[in-house]
This record gives sequence, C-alpha cells and structure tokens, in this order.
Amino acid sequence: MKRLTPRLGMDRRFAVLEALIVFAVLAIIVAVAVPAYAARARESVLQQNAHGLAQEVRGEVALDVDSAYLSEVGLTAAGSAEASLSTALAGALRSGDAGRYVNPLSGGATVVCETALPSSSNGRPPAVWITDDQSYAYSAFTASATTTRYLRGTLVIVFITREGRTGCLEVFYVDAAGKRSSTATVLGIGA
Repeated sequence: MKRLTPRLGMDRRFAVLEALIVFAVLAIIVAVAVPAYAARARESVLQQNAHGLAQEVRGEVALDVDSAYLSEVGLTAAGSAEASLSTALAGALRSGDAGRYVNPLSGGATVVCETALPSSSNGRPPAVWITDDQSYAYSAFTASATTTRYLRGTLVIVFITREGRTGCLEVFYVDAAGKRSSTATVLGIGA
C-alpha cells in the first residue's frame, strides 16, 4: 500500500492552482479578443456594403434617370416614384432589386429618402439614408451625439447639388462612433 507523502500532496495542489491560473488568463484574453474581433467584423461588413451600394448607384446612374434629388416626402407633389434618381434608387433598394442592406450595428433594414436626418420610430438607425443635405456631405460631415444616435452603421448617399443641379453623389458609411468612413465613393453625374 502506497502512502502519500506531504510533498506529493503539495505537488497536486500546485498543479490545480497552475491550471486555474492558465484558465483565468485564457478567459481574460477571450473576453478582450472576441469583442474586438466582432467590432472589426462589423466594420468589414460596413465597408463591403458601402462598396456594393456604390456599384448599385452606378447602375442606377447609368439608367439615365433624372438626376435631380427628390425627397419622398415631396413625392406626392412631383408624381411618380420614377421622377428622380433618389426615389428610383430608394424604391430599388426597398424592393431588393438593388440589393438588400441591413445595418450591422442596429439591425435596421429601412431605406430613408429624405433631406432631414432620419429618426425612426423604433429607435434604430436605418440601413441606407439618401439625402441632399450638404452638411452631411463627406467633407462636411462631423461626428456628434446626434450622428451616433441616428446614423451609426448607416450607409449614406448624398446628392451634391450646386445651383440647382446635381453634379455628383457621395456614398459612404457612418461607423460605430458616429464618424464618417475613412473613404467615400464619389460618382459624377451628367456632363
């Protein structure tokens, strides 16, 4: 019959303690790494969505629809949904003809085509916002609590209008901090 010596019992206690320390360190690493990875994954989805949306906008521009911006709020006065590029694009995005986009930060899938900053009734930022508000153009865009609340994760299409004529469109996204993306796609319209 073997008898346990005090030294052997002490070795087993150290082995258990060492294993607990290793598991604690791994748990801390996982707790830090998983959220960081998830944030990078969402940022990657936003980049891919912005690129895909820019391609869809190029396709709509190629159809030679009237490039004037028209808010859907003013649609009843203008007539049909095909009256302008902005409303045609909003309709194509809603129907899925121009792809389906979901805001990876909020889960919102709405497409808003209006000049005013979108505020949804469910409190989630939209997937896509189409506007002609020049203060949200890429170079003029500034992060704030408002942009974080209403636009984080949103793909933005801004109609740049000068002297009543749309000269180009900007496509970019708003990141989790409410800041504009590092790059924007600028699409010229007309001659």
